[in-house]
Amino acid sequence: MLPRFFRRALCATMVMSLVVVSIGCGSNSSSGNAAASDSAAVAESPGDKSDAAAADKPKKTKKRRERTTSVNVSRALRGDLVVPVIAEGTFRARHSAELRTEIAGRLVRITASEGQSVRKGDLIAKLDSREYEVAEEEARSKYFQALSLLAIEDEQMEPLERPAELQKKIDELFQLERRGAITREERLAREVALDVEALKQGYFRVDVVAGRSGIAAARASLERARLDIERTEIRAPFDGIITELEISAGEQMTVGQTICALVNNTDIEAKVGVLESDIGKLAVGRPALLAVPALGETLRVTVDVISPRFDRESRTCQVLLRLKNTRGRVRPGMFVRAIIAGETFDDLLLVPREAILTRDGRPLLFKIDGDRAKWLYVKIGHQNDHLVEINRVLQGGALTPDDQVVVTNHLTLAHEAKVKVKKVLPVRDPWAPAN
Repeated sequence: MLPRFFRRALCATMVMSLVVVSIGCGSNSSSGNAAASDSAAVAESPGDKSDAAAADKPKKTKKRRERTTSVNVSRALRGDLVVPVIAEGTFRARHSAELRTEIAGRLVRITASEGQSVRKGDLIAKLDSREYEVAEEEARSKYFQALSLLAIEDEQMEPLERPAELQKKIDELFQLERRGAITREERLAREVALDVEALKQGYFRVDVVAGRSGIAAARASLERARLDIERTEIRAPFDGIITELEISAGEQMTVGQTICALVNNTDIEAKVGVLESDIGKLAVGRPALLAVPALGETLRVTVDVISPRFDRESRTCQVLLRLKNTRGRVRPGMFVRAIIAGETFDDLLLVPREAILTRDGRPLLFKIDGDRAKWLYVKIGHQNDHLVEINRVLQGGALTPDDQVVVTNHLTLAHEAKVKVKKVLPVRDPWAPAN
């Protein structure tokens, strides 16, 4: 049994030995790992060399295909530019009237109905005419009685015509009155004096005898009775459509009572108000377009009447544009917008309004050159809703009549862009003469 001292020394020695062994093993392991790393590096080097060689080779790039833009074009042209005047108003019938009774009587028959088309002279309503027929017979009797008295008084009476010299003097009096040399009263006094002189010479014998026998008054009464009978029939004074017919057969009508209204729906006119500043640009006979929103139609007409008076409140002048409403679609009272040919500028280089773009505050257009679109910066002049005058080209080339200019798909188009023309659109000019 070893002493305690030696056992402790032996244990310490064994511990030191284990530490030394561990250090030795660690260094060997590190060397092995390093060697393995070197081996791996050597093993990977051929791959690295192949990658480097691949990197040195030029890469094959795909050629990008140029984009083609499909566009529509129109042609530049040389012609006249019309700047229109715009005015608004309504349609109205050229002929319309309220039909009223001229005599009193009971309404016995109505031959028309609301909305019915009638021709001039057609019967619309009939009043009881029996009382007026009796009055005609009485007037006829008195006329024949006076006629018999006239025949008894002078069976050999021969009428004498007013001499040519007397008629010439009377005509001269009318001329003097028209020129303002004499008044109407002076003319009548001189004419009476001439008639008295002719009566002394034996003229107007028939008229004098007729007045003495009462035949003149009897004849007037007979004519009045016949006229009253005619007035028992209310007839259409012109072609039109019946409206506002609100009476019934059997009603007792008074003088001046309304029977109905008659509107000529064929001959109509647009009444529009043109501003005072624009009226000097118009003339009778100028072409015009009437836009009717209710029908979605535009009608071609001409200026027929320009009023010589202005409305003081609106400062507008009344202009009338007439048309034939053969299909009856336009109705009086409809709203209408008139586009009237105003100032005309002759022999200008023009392009469609759709061809003009603005970039950086400068107007430009694209002209077709082969399969390319080239921009032209331009200075514009007069214009209307459809055409623009090209005053001159500022940059990019020249523009001549019949050159094609792009009117669609050009908002993002670039200079020298490749394009394909789909359609050549006609130039819209509403003022061009009809073929």
